[in-house]
Amino acid sequence: MTKKVFKYLSFWLVIFLFSGVLSSLLRFTLKQWLLMIGVMSLATFGVVWVANFWESRQKQELKAMENRMVSTVAGGVPRGVLAEPDSPYYDLIRQFNEMQNFVQQAQQTAQRDVTNYRSLLASLPVGVININRAHTIDVFNETAAALLGIQRPETPISEGLVIRQFTLSELITQTFNSQKNQQSILNLQINGEMKQYEVSTLYHQGDLKHAEVMIIIYDLTSVLQVERMQSDFLANASHELKTPLTAITGFIETLQGQAGEDRTTREMFLDIVAQEAKRLSSLVNDILSLSRVQQKREAVHTELAIHDMVTEQWQHVMPLATTKSVTLRNDVADDFMIRGLKTDVDMILQNLIGNAVKYNVFGGDIHVTAYKDHQHWQLNVKDTGIGIPTNQQTRIFERFYRGDESRQRKIASGTGLGLAIVNEIVNKHNGEIKVQSQVAVGTTVSVTLPL
Repeated sequence: MTKKVFKYLSFWLVIFLFSGVLSSLLRFTLKQWLLMIGVMSLATFGVVWVANFWESRQKQELKAMENRMVSTVAGGVPRGVLAEPDSPYYDLIRQFNEMQNFVQQAQQTAQRDVTNYRSLLASLPVGVININRAHTIDVFNETAAALLGIQRPETPISEGLVIRQFTLSELITQTFNSQKNQQSILNLQINGEMKQYEVSTLYHQGDLKHAEVMIIIYDLTSVLQVERMQSDFLANASHELKTPLTAITGFIETLQGQAGEDRTTREMFLDIVAQEAKRLSSLVNDILSLSRVQQKREAVHTELAIHDMVTEQWQHVMPLATTKSVTLRNDVADDFMIRGLKTDVDMILQNLIGNAVKYNVFGGDIHVTAYKDHQHWQLNVKDTGIGIPTNQQTRIFERFYRGDESRQRKIASGTGLGLAIVNEIVNKHNGEIKVQSQVAVGTTVSVTLPL
């Protein structure tokens, strides 16, 4: 504005001097001279105003470009500027519009990448934490929070406020100091429970000041549990198979000697061999049944009459039930129908009813009921048997677990796989199994499965 005023005054001064010289030559009166100065001043003012108006009109396009640029830098949506083809700034504005369009596309791409990055972090089955050289966390996904037993913090946040496990913190510090990737299996106490995590640290260095470490946490707890279970299963299976085989081999070798010549001894030993062979066969069948249950093969679901299936399984255990004077009360309705896998339901009934007979008392009862709603059906097998001590009830679904071995052997022999098989079937169908038991009173096993 100051420049424009100075420019106008300069023009007026020139006019004033020119008028003075001209009036001197033409011998104008004072009135004529003042009139001439007034007219020329008005003409000059008009010319300057027109020039300023035209200049301002042309600069509106540049001002619009400036406003659009300031808005884009502030985070607004990049927008172009309209210009007429005869504008002196047309080429400049066209290039500016192309640049704005490029910036808009770059912003959309960056936003899409950020969204995908966040979605990937949220869906990863491993924990991801990123820490800079100042030990400030700028990335912390939901899985990492779940693994460390905390709520996901708002980032950025200081490492010391989030990571409270000493061994994990030491591994991070070691990675920064050595500037090398690290990998370790850590035993961490999470909410009072010991967890085994595989932790990998990835060192990245733009420069020493901006070095970063990314931590990848993977939960090995269930994997190591499965490995231990497999190892225990092999050890137990080998032991259970070896016991009857050793007995059979020993008695056969005895019978091949002089003891085999005595008829009474021979018959007694052959009875023992037959019993051990039957036990061995039962164990092999249970192991095969367990293996078949774990194989997720497709099978056809059919309509099943549970009352008839209970009666059928009862017939299979009738000889032992008669010996122990155990009676069955089948209170499943005749028209109680469900849709499912016959082999799996047969296996459940076989093991639950078989256990209810084997571990029942002389003259005991078995009561079978079934219920269903719109989503699930439930089978209950209740007996009046010896019961299960409270401290053993959490382990009865483990393979080969038989509780008090000496106490159980006095009542019935078994492989210790029956309830493990039932549990595997129930888990396969996303069901639930519960046990209520009291020593010397009886046991109720309830199996709930989806319809």
